[in-house]
Amino acid sequence: MKTHGLRPTQLHTPGERLLHGKGVDSSVGAGRAEDWIGLDATVWSGTVCAVRGWRHHGRIRVGFHWFDDREIANWDLAPYWHECGPGPGAPSWSLPPTESEVALCLGHADARVRAAALARAESGALPASVLPLVLIRCADTDERVRDLARTALDRALADADEAVLRRLAPLAALVGVRRRYGTWVREAVLGRLGGLPEKTVTDLLSSSEREARIAALLAGAAYGRLGMTQAWAVAEGDPDEGVRVHAVRTVIRLALASGRPAVLDGTRARVLAHLNADRSYEVRRTTLAAAVEAGLLRARDLADLAVGHRVRRIRRQSCTAVLAGADGDTVLDRLLCAPDAAVRSVAVGRLRGAGRGDELVRHLADPSGAVRAAACRELRAAGADPRAHYRVLCADPAAVTPAAVIGLAEQRNPEDAALLHALTRDPQATVRARALSALRMLGADSDDVLPPFADAAGPGPAPAGEAAGA
Repeated sequence: MKTHGLRPTQLHTPGERLLHGKGVDSSVGAGRAEDWIGLDATVWSGTVCAVRGWRHHGRIRVGFHWFDDREIANWDLAPYWHECGPGPGAPSWSLPPTESEVALCLGHADARVRAAALARAESGALPASVLPLVLIRCADTDERVRDLARTALDRALADADEAVLRRLAPLAALVGVRRRYGTWVREAVLGRLGGLPEKTVTDLLSSSEREARIAALLAGAAYGRLGMTQAWAVAEGDPDEGVRVHAVRTVIRLALASGRPAVLDGTRARVLAHLNADRSYEVRRTTLAAAVEAGLLRARDLADLAVGHRVRRIRRQSCTAVLAGADGDTVLDRLLCAPDAAVRSVAVGRLRGAGRGDELVRHLADPSGAVRAAACRELRAAGADPRAHYRVLCADPAAVTPAAVIGLAEQRNPEDAALLHALTRDPQATVRARALSALRMLGADSDDVLPPFADAAGPGPAPAGEAAGA
């Protein structure tokens, strides 16, 4: 009999289990850092519709049947802020509130409800099981809620033993990365521990949540609990692109912080290999930007990338980066020989500023129109006339090239038609073909010029193609 391995189904989210009266421990599942974040997120998403006055209605499939999602979890039954006549108001919870109600209020979308739940800590009526939720509220976006939560957490941690602090360490590291005001939380917990436990880094790196793995990288590097080997393993093997980018950035920071030449050289070589090995263009692009910003790559490394990388945008990004540096002029010769015309054109545009303006004429006959345009632009800026140089090139039978012929036509001067007519009889078939193209560009391809070139057996296939197209 054939069997199929099916994953266990989960009908209720952690927040919905709280809504049905389950305890905090049974609702949060395994109790990992990401489980507490998930519990907080599902409570907020469930209560936000009522707080903002939205009308939510949806359907959910269970087995072969569809149900109104309010039959599974009706968030209208969750605690809400109840105005008590002339009084200040209070949450609509039981008296005294149950553990699940307090947990729901700590993750509620209404800041007044969250603050009311935290105010119970002053009288010692806050259940110990919700301490991780109090920790999350220490990074709340509402200032009053943050202050109440931090006071409550300080009071709770003052008498906490090391085992409690170690249980809270992964969540503190995750909140410190994920939340805008999370730095205080991370320092409050890890400061009492005297640093980040290695087990915390290992647990977060093995998590299925990308934010947890990113938190492990950032917190581990900040507290000296992450090695280069661990960081490279994440950079080269993590399935998430964002995590790989964070891992590479972490590797670069660790290498620079070490200050050892051997480590820097090894990291540089591995980053260059990673730029070719990673399967994601976005990861390669961001890796290059991070390495350039950190100053890890040398001018010759960037020049090699600009000349030889297989991705066009990486080549051009490397070219821009190397020419923006102080050593850009030292690799100009390498860039001027690049197969990518865009790289060559940028390098040609740098020649005059590098005091090598006399080399511009050599690039007027480049096969790429972009490079020729850059050379012409720089010559004009230097006060020279590119057309005069083109006429000299085209008048010399030993020096004329197809690109020089097109370059002369690109000057758009009708007086050059006579010289171009003479080039239609050049011994080189490609020169003759480009001369016909140039005459067409100038509008000087009269009917008596084209017919002699239409026979491929005589003038050659390239001139015949130009004549037939005309």
